[in-house]
Amino acid sequence: MFKTFNLFYTLFLVVLLAWTGCQSDDPYSSNQAFGDNTAVPLSDDSDYPELEENWGFINLSGDLVIKGDFDETRGFREGLALVRKGDKWGFIDKNGKVVIVPKFKSAWSFENGKARVMEFSDKLGIIDPTGNYVLPAEYTEIKAYSDGLIAVKKDSLFGYLDEKGKTVIPPSFRRAWNFHDGLAKVALDGKITVIDKKGKPVFEAAYQRLGDFSEGLAKAKWKGKFGYLNKKGKAIIKNIFDNAGDFNEGIAVVGKGEQYGLINQVGSFLVQPQYQTIFYAGNNRWVAVNDGKFGLIDQTGKIIAEPVYQQIYTFVEDRAIYQRDDLWGYLDTDGKEITPPQYGLAWSFQSGLARVGFRQGIGFIDTTGNPVILPDFADVRDFQEGLATVRF
Repeated sequence: MFKTFNLFYTLFLVVLLAWTGCQSDDPYSSNQAFGDNTAVPLSDDSDYPELEENWGFINLSGDLVIKGDFDETRGFREGLALVRKGDKWGFIDKNGKVVIVPKFKSAWSFENGKARVMEFSDKLGIIDPTGNYVLPAEYTEIKAYSDGLIAVKKDSLFGYLDEKGKTVIPPSFRRAWNFHDGLAKVALDGKITVIDKKGKPVFEAAYQRLGDFSEGLAKAKWKGKFGYLNKKGKAIIKNIFDNAGDFNEGIAVVGKGEQYGLINQVGSFLVQPQYQTIFYAGNNRWVAVNDGKFGLIDQTGKIIAEPVYQQIYTFVEDRAIYQRDDLWGYLDTDGKEITPPQYGLAWSFQSGLARVGFRQGIGFIDTTGNPVILPDFADVRDFQEGLATVRF
């Protein structure tokens, strides 16, 4: 293993990362892979200075398998990756072949065989993997597909379409949110109303705040306190909390005063309020914080990892990034340190590998912490579908 960084190398890597253009590539984000909700930057000639380096892709062995002359790339989704030439975006396949010629001002990765794109007119549409429009570029806003429907805005009103582009709910809302658990919030007649997938009002949201439905319940605030509603709008858990989160695996984080605990779906405490912060970390684990120290607990409050960390992030592929002694490492779901704190930078695992900041630059380790791809490129990003975009 590589020796622990000293402060000089830590600062050097931070400066190096900023110089190589990773400012928007947050290593500690809980959603690090380029996803369907992440668009490429909007085009502007001033945004794209001429660089000597080009972008391509490496495989899991670190071999450069696509040596493209692209000015910028994004990770693969459903066999296609976004690429930029000049100020225009298109798509390539895993052989490096351009399958959709760069021509869009902005674009999103494919999801369920469809991708959102923006023309230089600033109008949005949806294309298929051949580049043909499934939905013409005539919308001012298109949200992500959720529960088989997508909210679109044309002129000043939102409606909902199915995956074939057929209007299911006519445009009639000033605002619209994604469907969750078969229900969505909309602004109807100046009020927030919850509708079903046919557009029929289920109940009027006469609340100070209303969250999305998750596992059949939605947090709501009324009379200054939070409780939970069922899908008919009936209060199932009394409004006795000062703060509340969504349910995950039948458990939600709630706050009373300045302390947080965990409740089940009938409102009974599983973990009494005793932490300054709790958040769901995946894999039936919660990050619990007291006195600025991060640890891990399970749904009963049992300590999985002692609160000795400066940070712990959510689990991805059964590994969570942690920070201790100002350096970074990885925990498994049992709270065991897979690596000591020795990296100046760290990202979540993708395709069984994780990017880390070695002394020499950015490379990759496997799930046991062994280095498998050493620094060899000007910049690298996470693996997606077995390939990682690199700058060379």
